[in-house]
Amino acid sequence: MSGRIPQAFINELLSRVDLVEVIDRRVPLKKAGRNFSACCPFHNEKTPSFSVNPDKQFYYCFGCGASGNALTFMMEYEGQTFVDSIEDLAAQMGLEVPKESYASNQPAFNDLFPLMEKVSSYYQLQLKQNPAAAKAVDYLKARGLSGEIAKRYGIGYAPGEWQNLSGLEANASRSQQDLIDTGMMLKKENGNAYDRFRDRIMFPIRNRRGQVLGFGGRVIDKGEPKYLNSPETQLFHKGKELYGLFEMRRKLRQIEQVIIVEGYMDVVALAQFGIDNAAATLGTATTSEHLQTLFRICPRVVFCFDGDKAGRAAALRALNNALPLLKDNREIRLMFLPDGEDPDSMVRKIGREAFQQQVNEATTLFDYLFNHLTGQVDMTTFEGPARLLHLAKPFVQATQDPVLKARFEQRLAELSSLNTRQLQKVLHDDSDSSAKPTPAVQPQKARQTASADSSRKAPFRRAIALLLQFPDAMPAADLSWLARVQEPGARILHKLHQMVLESESINTAILVEHWRDQPEAPHLAKLASMDLHTESENAPIELCEIMKRLEKIYLVEQWDALVEKSRQQPLTESEKVQLVSLQKSLSAS
Repeated sequence: MSGRIPQAFINELLSRVDLVEVIDRRVPLKKAGRNFSACCPFHNEKTPSFSVNPDKQFYYCFGCGASGNALTFMMEYEGQTFVDSIEDLAAQMGLEVPKESYASNQPAFNDLFPLMEKVSSYYQLQLKQNPAAAKAVDYLKARGLSGEIAKRYGIGYAPGEWQNLSGLEANASRSQQDLIDTGMMLKKENGNAYDRFRDRIMFPIRNRRGQVLGFGGRVIDKGEPKYLNSPETQLFHKGKELYGLFEMRRKLRQIEQVIIVEGYMDVVALAQFGIDNAAATLGTATTSEHLQTLFRICPRVVFCFDGDKAGRAAALRALNNALPLLKDNREIRLMFLPDGEDPDSMVRKIGREAFQQQVNEATTLFDYLFNHLTGQVDMTTFEGPARLLHLAKPFVQATQDPVLKARFEQRLAELSSLNTRQLQKVLHDDSDSSAKPTPAVQPQKARQTASADSSRKAPFRRAIALLLQFPDAMPAADLSWLARVQEPGARILHKLHQMVLESESINTAILVEHWRDQPEAPHLAKLASMDLHTESENAPIELCEIMKRLEKIYLVEQWDALVEKSRQQPLTESEKVQLVSLQKSLSAS
């Protein structure tokens, strides 16, 4: 397998590259104070909300939340992989990309991607050359798919044999374990392994960088299951990924809306008819993570559901996840197909233009919600309006946007004939004790715990934001105590401190890059872009004060823990020494 690009080289690259120049070549920027601005290239807008900070080497869109450094921009805008983006930027800077080999016998996370690409290439080759694939080719042709569409989506064929993939790599034993780790092979009790996918048409599932995460396999003849997806692995999480999103973004520079369908064939069939803005969930309901990803690239999402009971249930699940995310110009619409139809069959029956018209005329989320709510009660009875409000209450509380919530409540007031004050009391009264969980701790203790958590988390967030945006503000004091604090913010702050100390040239882009593909990445990106309402010259003073306060909180907690222990049992000699040391430190602080 190919070696990994050293992090030191990535840091060096980000310290040399000019983000303003990289973006300006593709999206014309205008000077706006210290920063540069433009209309966001990742969502449609009329007023510029896309800001590029040359000092931080970081961009942020206040409209859709897109953010990142030069590598992120290349991947998002050009649709490139992480490695391709590094190689492109390195070529522009006249740098050669080094590779380092792995010393461990365990594959690194990113080291599995080349193997998955080989698997995808193998399946595509089998579709072209394997005689057994004739029935797969006939099936695809019968569905009206062209060779161009099959190539664009990387469609392939998995032969019916049990061990097609075992010979892909020279190191057979290592390759087999990697294939098991990626879900491509299954391991039997006797240690032997066999292919998960056999005699199926294969659809590679790619992330937004184009890396293959897993596959969906469709049976050709009769058989169950009709669709077989890759299992959850360290690469593939079906609640986060959408099939066809990568191909859509490569095809379309501007995306006004995305159509969410159910299956792989729906996506590729719509693409065959020139409808390139469709994506599919992967055998799961649409999650909040799906929606957040979609809203970053376009303001409007149209769900295409079957018109049966299952389709209506799926619509409600999507609606529940969508309500908290709706704001500003974000819009969700719901399109229901006639019984027995799917997007594939529908577009063949009525054609591209008629299908697109139905998409554009799809029901808005709130119109559907009101139809759903009023359809469950008899509004002509005395109890009907009260029942309506009872059903609507959780949906109102889930709506976060103040304008949408106000309009929601206004419509409910009209339907229930209540005035604003009466409606507010009904919708926001939480006096129903049966709906409340019993507190796990006593109220006073809970308040103290919440206060303690707040006193730690808020300063940590502020300190992290200051250090991300002003790396030079890091105090020279000993911060080794951070490594002993049981708080995620302390771990992050400690790592940032180490990175600043170890590097002669550091900036926001390099600091945030360290957390790429980790759970903390989106939170750090927000902190790196938030307005701190302070100047660079004031940052060191504020950061120093915060660190002193956090250290004191840590020392007090250590003191309290030892004192509490001394009441239960005698302290050891080392603990007694520690208690004296803590007392001195607290007296001096």
